Amino acid sequence: MPPPDETTAPPAPPHRIPADFVRFAVALDAPELAWGYLHDRLTAEDAVRLAFLRRCDLGAPGEAFARIHARGPDDATELAAVCREILGDDPEDARRVWDHLALSRDVPRASSEGDGDGDVGDGADGGAAVEAFRRQLADGQREFLLDRAASGRGMNWQESSALLGTDRPEEVDAAFDRGEELVGVAVIGLALTHPDAAAILPRVARALDRALETSDPGLRHQGIVALAHTARLHRTVDRRCLDLLRRCPRGNEADQDLWGYVAHRRLPWWLWRHQLGERLRWPSRRR
Repeated sequence: MPPPDETTAPPAPPHRIPADFVRFAVALDAPELAWGYLHDRLTAEDAVRLAFLRRCDLGAPGEAFARIHARGPDDATELAAVCREILGDDPEDARRVWDHLALSRDVPRASSEGDGDGDVGDGADGGAAVEAFRRQLADGQREFLLDRAASGRGMNWQESSALLGTDRPEEVDAAFDRGEELVGVAVIGLALTHPDAAAILPRVARALDRALETSDPGLRHQGIVALAHTARLHRTVDRRCLDLLRRCPRGNEADQDLWGYVAHRRLPWWLWRHQLGERLRWPSRRR
């Protein structure tokens, strides 16, 4: 038997949950983050990274997250001491979000069970188990993400700098529902931070639609900027956003970035006409 490869890192414990999963699935409170680190649901690096992201979300109200972030991942003793202090006297309440995260992480596995060996999905008992699983998952999402977004606990909606880090679409939806003044800034933040254009474009369309309906030039410009960032970063657009963009003044940031980063065959005739017309006018302007 060949000797073990010492350069290969051992696999992560199965109960650990990656920071990139946590950040989109829930809006963590500081005691919940502390519990996750103390009970090995997070590495020190992931705990500090999540603390930084939540501190950016909340701005000044994120003092507890700032304390975790300030310790850094290199001093485990200090990091654990701060987390124990933040966790306080009610650790079981902080644990509940991690039970939900574990359940959420197992969604692909649970939904596919029964396709092969047929354990969970077979028969009435299997169907009831799947239904109970889905209900528990929906309840957790409602409590730890949607309700917190609806109440404004997920973000600091008074600071533009914090909102530019928005990465949860549910936060933007709730802000539209509440009528937040800076929702357009959050749409730009979502365009800059979220990895999936399919989650960004419907919120861009909602911003443009509301801006055109209410004749709000500020929100219209923010929607256009968000669409431009989406085109530049993801090289895509959808029909709804194009239809709304057509109703905006030409020569804006989205016109330019759509033409520059999205395949021309996917763009409408009116944008072709504008862009080609501009190019025909350039020589006469130089003369």
